[in-house]
Amino acid sequence: MTNQQTHGLLPSLDAFMKMLETEIQASNEQQMVAVLVLSLQRSDRLQAILNPQYAQIVQTHFCESLQPSLRAKDRFVFATDSECWFILPQLSSEALAVLAGHRLLNALSVPLKIESHTIFFQPTIGIACTPLHAGKATDLLRIADQAQKNAQLNNLRFELARVQRDQRNTPDDLPKAIKKVLDENALEMRYQPKVDLRSKSIKSVEALVRWPADHPQSVATNLLIDTAEQYGLIEQLTIQVVNKVLQEAASWESMGLHVVVWINLSARLLALEQLPKILERLLNVWNIPASAIGLEVTESAFIHDIEHTTALLFELKNLGFRLSIDDFGTGYSSLAYLRRFPIDELKIDRVFVQGMISSKQDKQIVQSIIGLAHNFGLSVVAEGVEQESTLNALRLMGCDEIQGFYFAQPMPAKNLLDWCEEFNRHIVERL
Repeated sequence: MTNQQTHGLLPSLDAFMKMLETEIQASNEQQMVAVLVLSLQRSDRLQAILNPQYAQIVQTHFCESLQPSLRAKDRFVFATDSECWFILPQLSSEALAVLAGHRLLNALSVPLKIESHTIFFQPTIGIACTPLHAGKATDLLRIADQAQKNAQLNNLRFELARVQRDQRNTPDDLPKAIKKVLDENALEMRYQPKVDLRSKSIKSVEALVRWPADHPQSVATNLLIDTAEQYGLIEQLTIQVVNKVLQEAASWESMGLHVVVWINLSARLLALEQLPKILERLLNVWNIPASAIGLEVTESAFIHDIEHTTALLFELKNLGFRLSIDDFGTGYSSLAYLRRFPIDELKIDRVFVQGMISSKQDKQIVQSIIGLAHNFGLSVVAEGVEQESTLNALRLMGCDEIQGFYFAQPMPAKNLLDWCEEFNRHIVERL
């Protein structure tokens, strides 16, 4: 194989495990590591047995097919001639691992043609992420492998592993605890401002759901969302979140603070046909125009049923909502979405924003996304801005808005008005 063909291919299982351990040690809730176990189920097993050189030829073609679906930092290894393991480091959410899995499956849906032979694949993928599913390399691989076997058993193309809860820190019956919190309307909201670099003002904020602070046990947000999706509670959770956001937005409006509030929508929620009607009803309750609300979706949400998602996004857009693609620039992003979907904004993944000062490649990615978005008439938000040097670089690149700890951590609604007034008083000092 040439160097280009072997890019990302590790030489051995030992090298794979060592790299996985290294990446896990460097991971956190903002930068996850995903392991994908892909079973190929090839149609050419007899030919591979009869011709010893054939397996190497197939492997070369296989690597060539995968390259466009992977980032430069992704790695993989052949565990057997019919199974491949992948390491996807520095992901801001498990949704990006799902997106990568879909890209791999789509790449393998095209048969490989080698001389007179045509090879068909029926791949299945199991996905596990750290720290969401496990904290050790062997455990993460075992969980991804079990997810892959479950996908095969249930005749699915892929399966994301279920969360393995830490019994010391979360309720014994988490779904029951979540249902109780939802029934008590006890979820809390936090809001993180987005700073408009041109007007030097706060034009929008992102709404982030949190487990009740006074609850005797703690539940991380990703675990809350994952469990709500698995146990059919995501609709109730979202209605509660939207209702709280609109109530607090109405209060800000009455006090003279006019901001667009962005709400995250999960992939499963986009499968809900009555979603536009639910959102429209809540807008009427609080007398808030749809133009005051933005909806953030990740690319992985688009892929499950692309025709349905397209129609849904246009329906939401026609109601007046603003739409954003979250975590753009991950390396799994598709430019087709910029042309096909009625979006207003791109959010650059925090991994590239936080790496752009030390990494020339990350800086080039950020610059490219900003230029691409502007060419499509879209605004750009950079999330994860924590340093002044990053802020200055983004300003020079023409980024529209920034979001991150440099200006503010997520805060309760009651604190936002005071924070905005304080920000306006000291704006010259900060920008």
